[in-house]
Amino acid sequence: MDADMSDQLDLTQASPARIYNDFLGGKSAFEIDRQAAQAVVRTAPDARRVAIENFLFAGRTGRWAAERLRALDPHHPAQLLDIGCGIVDDLPPDMPRVEDQVHAVDADAVVVGVDNDPVVLAHARGLRQPGYGGVLPGDATDLDAIFNSPALRDVVDVERPMAVILAAVLHFVAEPDRVINDLRNWLAPGSILAISHATTTKTAAARVNSMTRAYENATDRIFFRPEEEIRSLVDGWSLIEPPGLVDVADWGRPAGHDGHRGEKVRVVGLVAELPSSTPALFASS
Repeated sequence: MDADMSDQLDLTQASPARIYNDFLGGKSAFEIDRQAAQAVVRTAPDARRVAIENFLFAGRTGRWAAERLRALDPHHPAQLLDIGCGIVDDLPPDMPRVEDQVHAVDADAVVVGVDNDPVVLAHARGLRQPGYGGVLPGDATDLDAIFNSPALRDVVDVERPMAVILAAVLHFVAEPDRVINDLRNWLAPGSILAISHATTTKTAAARVNSMTRAYENATDRIFFRPEEEIRSLVDGWSLIEPPGLVDVADWGRPAGHDGHRGEKVRVVGLVAELPSSTPALFASS
């Protein structure tokens, strides 16, 4: 473990990124994270499968966005920013990462991860494969710091359209509308946004309450929201329909697929494009 990571690491609280890694079958969680993951599974026995479907959703939307961006601008590689990218270098071989999916359709695409977890950053330094744009320290609630980062601007042209993935991120943010509003201010027209979010819609209240309690002592609390509130986050964007807002297991898959829909807790996802003119909800703070 890097010395600088040891200085930042707080093992008195579970981390959503490391809990997620445990759900995906990774080996980077600590005991406190595994205990939190087990608490979630006791509440929602299908939580691990739902997490896998969310991870696969991120890859499919990244691939779709890369194809779309390259088709609109064949002379430039696609650019993709994966905010809250998590620890994905130690996953089973049948779990293609976002960058793997993107590079399958655009070998020259630039994929940059962002995360605020020191373990994620340590893994990124040691294990990321060549051709990946790297993982930068940052938080979805401070997009100014991310987009002003010289390290990001070294590899991404912020004046050109890009794709941003916020997979299972905004349900750890108290005011997600502010994040989306700030993205509107930063992104060029034609940019693409992919979101997945835990929802109260068609999820039993007891499951919502139990999972909320399971994350109470983590570094970030979880906020379940109704589908209509999640959909409203992209008001002013062009929602890609079909499929619109659907279970993450359904997005980008043909009818009759074998993806697993959440039985105890639902995570839904959408993709939207930024048109040439979008009014901001309120001034950036």
